[in-house]
Amino acid sequence: MKKLLLVAIATTSFTYCFAQSASIKASTKIPVNKINSETHTNGACARTTAAYDTLSNITSIDSVTLYKAGSDTSGYVTGTDIYGDMGFAERYDFNDSDSTLQVIGIVAMFGGTYSDSAVDSVIFRVWDMGSQGTFDPFYSSYYYNGLPNIVLDSITVPVNQLGINLGNASLDTPKAWFFSTPTNYLDSSFYAGYNIYYSPGSLNGDTIGLYCTLEGERESPLYSIVGTAYSTIDSDTLIINVQNATQNAGGNWIDNYFDNIYFDSVGFANDLYIFPIVVFQKVSSVKGVTKNNFTLYGNYPNPAVAATNIHFSLAAETDVTVQIEDLNGHLVNTIKQNNLCTGEHTIPVETSGMAAGDYLYIIRTSGGDGIASKMSIIK
Repeated sequence: MKKLLLVAIATTSFTYCFAQSASIKASTKIPVNKINSETHTNGACARTTAAYDTLSNITSIDSVTLYKAGSDTSGYVTGTDIYGDMGFAERYDFNDSDSTLQVIGIVAMFGGTYSDSAVDSVIFRVWDMGSQGTFDPFYSSYYYNGLPNIVLDSITVPVNQLGINLGNASLDTPKAWFFSTPTNYLDSSFYAGYNIYYSPGSLNGDTIGLYCTLEGERESPLYSIVGTAYSTIDSDTLIINVQNATQNAGGNWIDNYFDNIYFDSVGFANDLYIFPIVVFQKVSSVKGVTKNNFTLYGNYPNPAVAATNIHFSLAAETDVTVQIEDLNGHLVNTIKQNNLCTGEHTIPVETSGMAAGDYLYIIRTSGGDGIASKMSIIK
C-alpha cells in the first residue's frame, strides 16, 4: 500500500508547447498506511493582486501539491514511484449526447526532478470511457462506473520540457500541449491524462509527479451503494464513481480514491492538475462538458469581433476564475467572480482591444474543477 507524504506546493502562469505532428490495495476491513496529515503553505500560491490570480485557485489558500509514495525517495503518487504506476487520468462527462466537441490538447502541471541526461517522456492522452466493469477483491459486488479505455489522441513530451523548475518548486510552471490533429467529435464521457513507462528504481534521476489538490478537496461523490441495505457492505452493490484513475504496473486501471483508502476513513480524494483543451463547433446546440460540479458550454460568438460570452453552469456555489492567454503563454486577461450560485452563468469578455488570432481561456473553480477551450478573434 502506498504511504503518502505531502511534500511540495507551487503555482505560476502558463507557457505553451506545440506538437508537430495493481489492483485495489485496501478495503474498509484491511488496515493500511494512512495519508500523512502534514501540510505546508507557500506564499507563491496565494492570490497576489486583484488583477492577477493563479490558475491553481483550488483551496482557501490557492494551493496545489505533490504527494510522495512510500519512502521519501520512492517517487510520487501521481507519477514515477516504487510501485511502477504508469498512468493517471481525470474524467469528463457530457450532460447529454453531443457531437460538436473535439479535444485539441492538454494542460498540466508537473513537479519533481530530472537528470541532465533525461531520456524519459510522458505521453499526454485522451481516452474514451469503457463500460461499467466488475472488480471483486474484497466484496461480493464491486463495480466501477467506467475507466479509461481506447486512446483517442496523444502527444509525447520529454520530461525536461514539462515546466519543472529544478531549483525552486514554487516556480514549477503549468503548460499546454496541442495534439497534431484534434480528436474526432465526441459524444460520450472521456478521460484526459498521461502515461509514463519506466522500471521502478531505474529512472536515471527522472522522478516526476503531477500536481493535484490537497487530499480531501474533491467535491464530487466518491461512491454509492445500491440494493438492499443489509448489515454489512458485502451484501450491497458498491458503485465506485471514478473521477481520477491510476494505471498500475500490471496495466490495469484502478480508482485513485479506493487505491489509497485506509481503515474506515476516506482515501485520496483529490482533483488532478490536468485537463483537456476543448473546442465547441456549435455552441448554440452544445449540451456541455462536465467536470464534477462544473459544466462548460463554450463561448459565443466564436470567432468574436468586439466581445464574446463564456457560458457555463455550476452544481454548487463556488468562486470562478477565467484566465485568457495568447498562444505564446502570455496572460492577456483575468476575470474573477466570487460566490456564484448554482445554475447557469455567462461571463462577458471584451475582445475589441485584443489582436486578431487564437487564444486559450482556462476556467477553474475554487473547488478544483477546470476546463480549457480555444476562442478566435477577427477584425
